[in-house]
Amino acid sequence: MSIFVGGLWVLVVICALLFVYTRASIPSSSDVNFKQFQRTYLVIYLMAMAGDWMQGPHVYALYDSYGMTTHQIEILFVAGFGSSMVFGTVVGSFADKYGRRANCILYGILYSLACVTKHFGNFWILMIGRLLGGIATSILYSAFESWLIYEHNKSI
Repeated sequence: MSIFVGGLWVLVVICALLFVYTRASIPSSSDVNFKQFQRTYLVIYLMAMAGDWMQGPHVYALYDSYGMTTHQIEILFVAGFGSSMVFGTVVGSFADKYGRRANCILYGILYSLACVTKHFGNFWILMIGRLLGGIATSILYSAFESWLIYEHNKSI
């Protein structure tokens, strides 16, 4: 067994112990509507995360199949991450102004548009998709949790 596998098992045991220990000490909402929202939230959130994770490893191969040079692919990736960095703060204020639910719906729209652009081999269309995907990723890693917390605080 390698050091990595051993370390993984140690961390799994620590996480399981912490889960058992904190499960009893964290107050839970007894509101039936919130419990239903929580289940719905988890299904949608996990689907969104799975979609993001599943496409990740294949994007480079897709760009390569379109005949993009390594430099063009690098530019596309940097644009996506840069977009997430630049627009991440703006997206948070959008949630404050228009609501967390609206922000999560915006995520779905932006990410769908970003996925549509991947069907075209044009560099500039792919660039627009990377920019939209960067903004959507910022929403994915912030708005969903804040929406759940907001709903939880409303129920207690």
